[in-house]
Amino acid sequence: MPANSTKESRYRLAPREIRVGRGIAAGLPAVVKRLGHRCLIVHDAGSRSAALAASDAITATGFDVRLHPFFGECTESAIDRLADEAAGATLLAFGGGKALDTAKATAAKVRAPCVTLPTSAATCAAYTPLSILHEDDGTYVESRRLDQPVEALLLDLDLLAAAPPRLLAAGMADAAARAFDTILAARIRIPSATAATSLAICREYLDNTLLPLGAQALVDNECRRASDAFQRAVEACILGAGLAGETGARFFGRSFSHAVAYALSHAIDPDAVLHGEAAGLGILVHCALDPEPPVPFQAMLKHFADWGLPVTFTQVGTAHVAGEIGRSLADRTLAYLDLERAIPFSVSSDEIHEAMMHVERGDPLS
Repeated sequence: MPANSTKESRYRLAPREIRVGRGIAAGLPAVVKRLGHRCLIVHDAGSRSAALAASDAITATGFDVRLHPFFGECTESAIDRLADEAAGATLLAFGGGKALDTAKATAAKVRAPCVTLPTSAATCAAYTPLSILHEDDGTYVESRRLDQPVEALLLDLDLLAAAPPRLLAAGMADAAARAFDTILAARIRIPSATAATSLAICREYLDNTLLPLGAQALVDNECRRASDAFQRAVEACILGAGLAGETGARFFGRSFSHAVAYALSHAIDPDAVLHGEAAGLGILVHCALDPEPPVPFQAMLKHFADWGLPVTFTQVGTAHVAGEIGRSLADRTLAYLDLERAIPFSVSSDEIHEAMMHVERGDPLS
């Protein structure tokens, strides 16, 4: 039997309720009705119109609704400020990952239910009981696992199709990062049936959705068309990556994609670069280093170029990667890696730096 077979395992695998479809946000008053009569709507700048429409609809049912505009990073101080307003309320979180993560962490802190309505497919934040905390300047601090799941996730395809395609492209890179990390770590060991499920989910959405359908999904997104390809890509970004993360993250440690992304958070403008864009560069570093990458370097480079993602460090504002900036990024990346659980081959800071220079030039390590 596995050495950890007698240890207790606890999982919060999904929101208590998930609704997917066009116009799903119109059902929000019915969701709120069963949770309480006071709502606090947290929204970012990009989701203001959707939040106002929801506020009007919920107010019309006689509920007390307050709006809390969110700007900046998901920080400890932002969570504390929001907690002062959130006690005794149902939190409704509209927007992208930073707003959703802040609302989820606040809801867990004050023991309130949280409903997520993503207006961006850039991350799986709407799904996961996890908040990524940063400093005010965007520097990564920690990934905080929350002790309660999302109460309900409403995946409104019309809202998501109205978002810029750049957000979907970043979400596809972030979901691909989850797959690359899981596939790599599974080469060390697959410690449980739950971890094997995570691996199967990752292989399925990477091979059968993101790679063959991603480019078409972005074309449809540009046309604001909630097509089958678009829906499948969105579900891969939010539901697939979210479920894979919850079934596998406790077994499979941090690998190249997110280690590079978190290292970059020390060097780039957080308002100019999306998390998935940074993680995508980490995937390319992985492909340059790995003797058996899940997708060959040049093939992944072409997918990212087709998706409109940055494929060099210069494109995210980190020039001169061959010099001290690149060496510092490589050192930070190595420090963020879980070498024991995530990387099945030896790697050094110098090798990571060399891989970054190869990414900058667009060719893999030989």
